[in-house]
Amino acid sequence: MYEQFQVQLPSGEIIKGCHWKAKNPTHNLVLHTGMNEYAARYEPLAEYLNEFGINVWVHDAFGQGLNAKSLEELEIWPEDGFFKSVDGLALNVERVKKETGLPTVLMGFSMGSFMAQSYLERHPNTADKVIIAGSDGPSKKYGLAKFIAKLRVNKKNWTKKDKLLSYLCIGNFSSAVKDRKTDVDWLSHDPKVVQAYIDDPYCGADNTKSFFLGFFTGLASLYKKKNLANISKDEKILVIAGDEDPVGGNGKGPRKLAKMYQKLGVKDVTLIIYPGQRHEIHNGIGKHKTREDLKDFILK
Repeated sequence: MYEQFQVQLPSGEIIKGCHWKAKNPTHNLVLHTGMNEYAARYEPLAEYLNEFGINVWVHDAFGQGLNAKSLEELEIWPEDGFFKSVDGLALNVERVKKETGLPTVLMGFSMGSFMAQSYLERHPNTADKVIIAGSDGPSKKYGLAKFIAKLRVNKKNWTKKDKLLSYLCIGNFSSAVKDRKTDVDWLSHDPKVVQAYIDDPYCGADNTKSFFLGFFTGLASLYKKKNLANISKDEKILVIAGDEDPVGGNGKGPRKLAKMYQKLGVKDVTLIIYPGQRHEIHNGIGKHKTREDLKDFILK
């Protein structure tokens, strides 16, 4: 079972999440979830890592999980929500390192993986290692998405839904799976995982305009030269994804990302592409290999 934790931002806003304690901890993992899900879904992964002495903290995003008081509040973000989330991770990494005195790894999955990329730029050399899972690499499409979002989002429609921006974000993912039975088959080959996601009212909610503006603004910042220049060459980075994951173009984006870090001079970059895996590599068919690789990277 997990305990709830919270991180207070300088703005006064609170980010909540779930904490799983290891009995005899030797390492910490601070993780940020993906889009349209929540921290408690990571319990199987957290409990596995706990067995090997790894404490786990999983952050819910704004408008998700513990940060949404009701279903009506799902996917509503504050202004600058992406960067506030990244800075919230940094505050928690700093706190748990100080409280435990243990090596602390930062991980982001899916949406959280882009926050992990931003973390490397905004808070270099603060986490002992960084894991980027289920992500994508440099692309001009993110700047275009931000441009369109800025045209469509304002304070009056901040909490409204937007079908166009939703399509720009995830519209092509469903069609990436041939002979699909549901529109979220791209998440996993495991039908039980897919059905559980569909049946969960806290998963798959329609995103608001506030979410899209914040998320696309964050994505558009990632590959600017001035931000990339902040990345430390001493970082230890693991990039992992499935070769059937449409988020990263079936492995193309993660390969491009790892290569980018290597070109920037980062000395320790590891890339793992899992054959036959879709998006949720930690939570579907093949999950045991993924979890073992995560454990090994954290502990080595």
